Amino acid sequence: MKSILKLSLAAVALFLSVSMSAKDKLFSMALTEANSNTLKFEIFNAENVSIYFYNDRKDEIYSENTGNTETITKSYDLSTLAEGDYYLVAESEFKIEKYKVTIGKNGSVNASKTPVAAFNKPEYTIENNIVKLHMDQLDNGVNVTISDLSNTEYYNRTVNAVNGEINLKFDLNPNNSPAYVISVERDGDVFNRMITLK
Repeated sequence: MKSILKLSLAAVALFLSVSMSAKDKLFSMALTEANSNTLKFEIFNAENVSIYFYNDRKDEIYSENTGNTETITKSYDLSTLAEGDYYLVAESEFKIEKYKVTIGKNGSVNASKTPVAAFNKPEYTIENNIVKLHMDQLDNGVNVTISDLSNTEYYNRTVNAVNGEINLKFDLNPNNSPAYVISVERDGDVFNRMITLK
């Protein structure tokens, strides 16, 4: 492992301006109706939220983007769907929420009113070659990997949350690569971010 990164594993100062602006943009979602014909839901603070509805084989049934809408109400037709488990996912730049919808043999519908998964995505503050990574609402650790565009790995470590948060600081060396990819893996979900150095 190359030692070109300086890492501060101690909690750095909270990135209040980034956290505040990100939290101002967090959407909230509510399932309002679920029956044999219709799944109805609302999303507040819905600007640029992607919506996916798929089955347990990950076959996509519905997908759309809310665009510049502040609040939306949507209905999906369930009447033609086979019995089984389905998932309604809303995803923005900052957050993901996932709800489970089960269609029974007789067409009955059971939809979770609370998400089966909900978490905030990694947030980045970038200044020249200094990159700060912040995540909150964590129950356990995440795996963080940094590599360049030729897949040379410079950092790979599981980082545990402290008080539900992770705050990391990286000093990326522009002499080794003009760009790096930071990958954060959390419970099977992987979030990649390319950092181009100026």
